[in-house]
Amino acid sequence: MPDWTYQTLFKSPLAAIGFDRGSALALGSMGRLAAVPGGRWMIRLMGHMQPDQRLARQHGDVRFPAPIGLGCGLDTEALATRGFAEFGVGYIEVGPVVESRSQGDSSASEVDFRAETIRRSSSKLLTAEQLADKLERHGSVSLPVLARLSSTSAAAATQMIETLDSHVDGFVLPAKLITELAHSLDGDRPDRLLIAAVDHGAWEDESARVELLSLLQTEQLSGVCVGRDALQMGKVGFDESVQLVADIRHAAGDEPLLVGSVGVHSPGDALDYFDAGADLVQVDSGLAFAGPGLPKRINEAVLYQRFATTAEESPDRTVPQQSWFWAFLMGLGMFVGGLLAMGIALTRVVMPYDESLIGMVRGELMRINERLLPFMQHDRVTLAGTMLAIGTLYMALAAFGIRRGAHWAYVAIVISATTGFFSFFTFLGFGYFDPFHAFVSAVLLQFLLLTTILPQPRRRRIEMPDLWNDRRWRVHQCGQLALVVHGAALIVAGLVISCIGMTSVFVPEDLEFLQCSQRVLLEANPMLVPLVAHDRATFGGMLIASGLVTLLTGLWSYRHGQAWLWWAVMIAGNLAYVATIAIHWWVGYNSLWHLVPAYGGFALLWLGGLASYSFMVRPDTALQAEWQRRVQC
Repeated sequence: MPDWTYQTLFKSPLAAIGFDRGSALALGSMGRLAAVPGGRWMIRLMGHMQPDQRLARQHGDVRFPAPIGLGCGLDTEALATRGFAEFGVGYIEVGPVVESRSQGDSSASEVDFRAETIRRSSSKLLTAEQLADKLERHGSVSLPVLARLSSTSAAAATQMIETLDSHVDGFVLPAKLITELAHSLDGDRPDRLLIAAVDHGAWEDESARVELLSLLQTEQLSGVCVGRDALQMGKVGFDESVQLVADIRHAAGDEPLLVGSVGVHSPGDALDYFDAGADLVQVDSGLAFAGPGLPKRINEAVLYQRFATTAEESPDRTVPQQSWFWAFLMGLGMFVGGLLAMGIALTRVVMPYDESLIGMVRGELMRINERLLPFMQHDRVTLAGTMLAIGTLYMALAAFGIRRGAHWAYVAIVISATTGFFSFFTFLGFGYFDPFHAFVSAVLLQFLLLTTILPQPRRRRIEMPDLWNDRRWRVHQCGQLALVVHGAALIVAGLVISCIGMTSVFVPEDLEFLQCSQRVLLEANPMLVPLVAHDRATFGGMLIASGLVTLLTGLWSYRHGQAWLWWAVMIAGNLAYVATIAIHWWVGYNSLWHLVPAYGGFALLWLGGLASYSFMVRPDTALQAEWQRRVQC
């Protein structure tokens, strides 16, 4: 679940049923989802996109796609390993692995919300054999997997390593065992990572510290993970751990792998570790207190810190050779088409080819039913408003998204536009071919094809990401939820209207407004119903396309500082809703039941927009100053 559902809908109920039951429910559900065909793609769709390739780090033979790892304390029973692999992390730590599973220990995990700390129950730990069996059933995870061993003897740890050796890429072991194991395992498998779990006590022991530094220098030990007991997770001890990372880096030099793993609950926490000298950071309790989107937010912050001032050279291409230009023209064409459709709908309503189809002119239509033309007018103005909204979003996503290298904007436009073009065929079954619609579709289809064929620009600008889980961020989660629900509601409404247009054509409120039955219209002219149906089917298709671009934009890109996107969504939505509501009142079709979806959608748009305004649009001077300090450092 993304942050905008976790923070708003699920966090409190999961906490109310207890951490153990809540985490088992959430992790078990995610594990089952990841196991079904297409499940891992669905997790990505909900916003956990894969990290930028520039964040990858290589240590020996092991490649970490991102500098963020998932700590073992959250999912001690390995219920959701495959699902977590889609969260944008660079590796997964499993465990802690025990020599034998506790029997009869039913103690519950303890959660301190004020201190943001969790103490897990030891009854939920797996043995090496149980973990190996689960990893075997999970199949390939596509990420490096590290196993944290909780053992009191070197002999037991060696047995665990032998059991898990073919399933993982490395091991994290207590510092007190690392000396003997590092010597005994040296050279067995050079691509295996051997990492020491070090806390303040181990580092302050001078003899242990000297031995640890010696193993790091001789590369018998791959690195150090700074932390504490893996079953205690949270913010307690964060500052001390950051300082310990700095001390170890200063003493060990640049080569060893150094991991910070205490209290990473926000992007700012992760950057503190990186600034202190860590190569990787681990998140665990941060997913419970901040939300599952934390790894993605950290990736964005690291990307900004490392590459915000780095300009990539783009190949020399003229504007017409770039995909964003044709996507922009497609949006502009939709917008101009919407203006033309609006102008026609507000004046003569029916075109000459409409009159040719039914064999009647406007005056004759009025004589059949004086409300027929106003009814068609309300359909066509509503369609025109939707076209204006789609055109506005396409132009904004092309100019401010694709042109800057945002792949999500490209995907959103292509999916939405492709669906919109397929809607062209929904009304052909009625025997009515709309020349104007066909001409506009033929022209815009060429723009879509050029958008997909031509190369996308490289990412030229990285927006300043958020660093803290402050009030503006939390309120924005409610706004993003409202805007995502709004996009989904548009899709549902479009599907319903398309089905009505292709079947019954009229709803009871329509016939009540017309003050006649469908049979009367068919008797007056058999082509009147197909004429109305084609407007309905077209509007439904455009509504689906509008909902898709709105939904995908909401799922992937409502971030701090995206003021252009906030304005685009709000302008587009207001164009559509104002046109829809105004024309209904203009023609007198003001049935409350009929307009409830429009009123509800309009309210949802503004609710989401107002809740997200501060986070997305309003400048944050404190954040700007903090980023200026971090980037300069």
